[in-house]
Amino acid sequence: MTISTTLSQIRSLEQDILSLSTKVSKEKEKEAKALDKIAKSTKKMSSAKTTTSFNSANREYQTANKDLEKARNEQAKLAKQLATKNTNLVSKQKNLKAAQSKQRIAQQKELDDIHQQLLSQSQTNINVLTKETLTMKINKEFDVFISHASEDKKDFVEPLTLALKEAGINIWYDSDQMGWGNSIRQSIDKGLIHSRFCIVVLSPDFIQKYWTNYELNGIFQKASDSDDNILLPIWHRVTQSEIKSYNLSIADTLAMNSGIHEINQIVEALTNLIHANKETIGD
Repeated sequence: MTISTTLSQIRSLEQDILSLSTKVSKEKEKEAKALDKIAKSTKKMSSAKTTTSFNSANREYQTANKDLEKARNEQAKLAKQLATKNTNLVSKQKNLKAAQSKQRIAQQKELDDIHQQLLSQSQTNINVLTKETLTMKINKEFDVFISHASEDKKDFVEPLTLALKEAGINIWYDSDQMGWGNSIRQSIDKGLIHSRFCIVVLSPDFIQKYWTNYELNGIFQKASDSDDNILLPIWHRVTQSEIKSYNLSIADTLAMNSGIHEINQIVEALTNLIHANKETIGD
């Protein structure tokens, strides 16, 4: 049975339960009116002074008793129907929960498979491109690739990129390099291949996102094929324990910290690295 069918059955049961509950309320009102009539007719009989008055009050009493019995019988009947409907509702809700859980597992497996395929394809692309550049040192198009979560742009990444540009450092930054209609994967791969260093702004948001993990996977692959220390982590609003839980390798890499180092200190450190790297290539 499909989830949509189960949802439709649940909605139908909820409507039936509401309708039955309304009927029960009406029968309770009838019961209350019958009890009131019984009390009044009983009082009339006890105070009747003539046979006619007594008989009239007695008829009212008998009618009210019948109404009372009918209302109570109807309530009992409705109560059974409500119990059955509620039991069915609970059962359908359990079925729905199980079906939704099964669907989520299937969807997650599908996403994991796609994720793995993309990572595998990325690794293949990087292997091919890095093999072409391993035999010689070449001038890189970008001094540094900046990997970050979009949530960190406003408070840290954008001020950092502005300071790097002002210092004359050529950066690969997604907002500058990727336009409407561009392939995200291909743009990232190209940026990684043609960048000398890779800054990774590690934050709680970075750890949770798919594309940042895709970039980091590429950076690790690039680093494994290079003799230089190209991975430059910056800890941003994140603790050492969080980094260790995320990735032990990157936790062991000496990093700068946005809570300790000013942006100008980070820029100065990167400038020194770039100059030293260019001198090594020149030698």
